[in-house]
Amino acid sequence: MIRCFSCLLALSTFVPGASAAAAAVQVSGERRQSFNVGWRFFKGAAEGAEQPAFKDAQWTEVQLPHDWAIEGPFDPKINPHTGALPISGTGWYRKWFTLPETAKGRYFSIEFDGAMSNARVWVNGHELGARPYGYIGFAFDLTPYLKYGGQENVIAVRLTPEDRSSRWYPGAGIYRNVWLTVTGAEHVGHWGTYITTPEVTDAQAKVAVRVEVRNRAAAEAKMTLQTTVLDPSGKPVGTNGNAVTVPAGGSQTVATDLT
Repeated sequence: MIRCFSCLLALSTFVPGASAAAAAVQVSGERRQSFNVGWRFFKGAAEGAEQPAFKDAQWTEVQLPHDWAIEGPFDPKINPHTGALPISGTGWYRKWFTLPETAKGRYFSIEFDGAMSNARVWVNGHELGARPYGYIGFAFDLTPYLKYGGQENVIAVRLTPEDRSSRWYPGAGIYRNVWLTVTGAEHVGHWGTYITTPEVTDAQAKVAVRVEVRNRAAAEAKMTLQTTVLDPSGKPVGTNGNAVTVPAGGSQTVATDLT
């Protein structure tokens, strides 16, 4: 088995806090971190729940992944093909967090591995977008709407899965992991690494890596992209570095071939 990864030098990430309310986020650690802890959930309509002023203190504290339907109750009137469980209706999730003043200049995004379904997402009252399909991941840029210096930020997610939308039990809610990512202005794009092995023998393999590098700064950026292939024990068996120049606000795909 060959594992391959690409990274940029000097990327910064943060670690979410464990508190259920306004978790303090530290700008250090891995680029991509779990954002599963500290959510609040409500089953039903909640007018205005996308706004920061909405009061959610009485909502149920949950840790993701979370499936509200599996809690039941069973009802013989509900579609038996989906377990006679209440998969449809409306559900809301909210999560509070804070960022230090030193986080200014970073770029933040939230990624959902899957949410069932008809998801709509807000941060600090600003709608980021929607994803109707429940089986595919999606991500949104949080950066333009964030507050720093200990001020509270809130993410709100509304889901409205439909009855008889599946031939089997699909679940309901944010039933897969959620991730929070922070980068500098120069970074590997979201889902930006594509790997193939055009030639493989018992002795060696040729690994072709294509990486999208983004530059969100207002000036041209010169950077180094390093690609490493690891063996099953984690030992590096091939590495290559590419000097890259990316125009302001642009992106570039970098091709690297290793043996």
